[in-house]
Amino acid sequence: MKYEVQLTFLPGYSFQSEIAMLTGLEVDEIIEVTKNITTWRGSTYIQIMQQLGYSTNPRFIKFDKETTYPCLMRTRKLGEKKYWYGWVYYDGFIYDTCFGKITWAEWNEKRPNFRITSMLQVWI
Repeated sequence: MKYEVQLTFLPGYSFQSEIAMLTGLEVDEIIEVTKNITTWRGSTYIQIMQQLGYSTNPRFIKFDKETTYPCLMRTRKLGEKKYWYGWVYYDGFIYDTCFGKITWAEWNEKRPNFRITSMLQVWI
């Protein structure tokens, strides 16, 4: 099954925008569901996806760029231990709100200070 991912970004709502890209829902719908969330963790994504009726891995797993499902790719910025950053990945492309839909190689070139740590696959 082929999925379609549309680059979506609403300033101030990056977490919700990522979920919208993974689910195909409107960002406004995601904002409504997540309005009471003040701290975002990896488990928050899993809970929200399941609440919206989507299936995910039970936890983030080792990243596999050959995955057949859209996923939230978790990364760390070199030198930072406290924070992680999410990017939507599917079918060899990374959906980057600064650079658009770019290939794996382009992303590595444009974001050399990020290291991929894991992924959360999403499916219906």
